[in-house]
Amino acid sequence: MNLRVLYLFAGPRRKLYEEYKKGKASDIHLVGFNHMVDYGIKATFLENRLTEFLRRISFNLTQLPVLFQLKSCDVIFSGSGILTLFIIKYLLRLKKPKWIIYNTYLSNSLKRNTGGLKGWVVKKAIFSADAIMSPSLAQQDFLRNIGFPAEKNYYVPYGVDHSIYDKDARVSEISERYILSTGRDVGRDYKTLIEAVRGLPIKLLISTFPRNLKDIGELPPNVSVSYLPRTAMPPLIKKAEFVIIPTIPEGKMAGSDCSGQYSLLESMSCSKAVITSARATLDGYFTTGQHGLIVAPENVAELREAIMLLWNDPQKAKTMGEAGRGNVKTHFTMEIFARKLAELFYEVAMR
Repeated sequence: MNLRVLYLFAGPRRKLYEEYKKGKASDIHLVGFNHMVDYGIKATFLENRLTEFLRRISFNLTQLPVLFQLKSCDVIFSGSGILTLFIIKYLLRLKKPKWIIYNTYLSNSLKRNTGGLKGWVVKKAIFSADAIMSPSLAQQDFLRNIGFPAEKNYYVPYGVDHSIYDKDARVSEISERYILSTGRDVGRDYKTLIEAVRGLPIKLLISTFPRNLKDIGELPPNVSVSYLPRTAMPPLIKKAEFVIIPTIPEGKMAGSDCSGQYSLLESMSCSKAVITSARATLDGYFTTGQHGLIVAPENVAELREAIMLLWNDPQKAKTMGEAGRGNVKTHFTMEIFARKLAELFYEVAMR
């Protein structure tokens, strides 16, 4: 019988999965789900009217319906659901199904919740998981340093399907040169980016949610902001001179632990140099001076200098972009990630 894995995504995925199956969207947000069949794994995900109703009430309630599906799976792979994990593994002490956390947020969550009832629940839930899979070495190190058992602490670098960008024949209709920044995570720092390009002879396109711009006043004339669906991004990325991923300092503990990771991999897949804010989670993925440039968070002058450096030297940007794509093809494909993830599922399920 095939191993049965139930995915608990942090956000809705049904529409995105349908777009992927039609060839209209990348699988970067599916976390290997679509590849599991290649490894004899029957993967399903929980998303229905009840989960979406609960999501509207509170994000923390979304995964509670999994309580009625425990016998239908051998492994639960969750990108959210701390409360449900706490109930199943800490309160009920259930040995099966095994629960593996996809760690995009645990470092910040544990740092934010150091005391009180909520902090106690968060820590007990996390330590009761059967395994945690972190997509960065920094996250794995953090868990090790707070005493999380080594035998349950895994690092699996994330991946991207670079071929889908090659197949996308669409071309951006924007005729002038521009730079691009995209991302919805609340850890983005568009305020610093906008100030860095203010007054420069450079067109900046930003695609994000309005919430990410709530503290920003009037935009300079060389900055355009919109929210575009994920399916619209490949042509814009491919025609951009380079991509900027500005994030707030990690010490502010907002957004995901790996803010910008998906945008980084997508940009590198499209052979784009990247200017990104310094983060510990970049270790192993990105080398400054080789794949792009790393700048200090919230440093307008340093970011402006980096932007002008690549803008005035398109060949340097091109060389960095090509090196980034080579790095992705060698180390960070979705196929590599999915294989390692499937191996992890089998290993934990057999305990």
